[in-house]
Amino acid sequence: VGKYHLLVCGTTPCMIRGSRGIEEALLKHLGVKRNEVTQDGFFSVGEMECMGCCVNAPMITVADYSNGSEGYTYNYFEDVTPEKVIEIVEKLRKGEKPPHGTQNPQRIRSGPEGGNTTLLGEPKPPPCRDLDAC
Repeated sequence: VGKYHLLVCGTTPCMIRGSRGIEEALLKHLGVKRNEVTQDGFFSVGEMECMGCCVNAPMITVADYSNGSEGYTYNYFEDVTPEKVIEIVEKLRKGEKPPHGTQNPQRIRSGPEGGNTTLLGEPKPPPCRDLDAC
């Protein structure tokens, strides 16, 4: 594997939301096939099954081996697009650490896109029932 092993989620929610196109964009941009390492040794691309954040699909994981196999880290990038994964790759190539988590500026963590739509105020109490009237 490369210094940065890019793992694209291949599970159904990510696939429905475009993970195949994300993998194709990565492979084309890097000029490799799946599980091949780029000539500079920096990148390889693979597939990983469910990363556990289906609500923010599609997503990738960057396994960062820049500190060797003993000090590796996994960083999850959610709500990615083909353009966004290329940006992530180019930041890594420059030695930068792109911010992980959601890549959608309209989403806060795993909240709905555009903000909350329910539970915006105090919940209403249950309706009063006269059980003796039954």
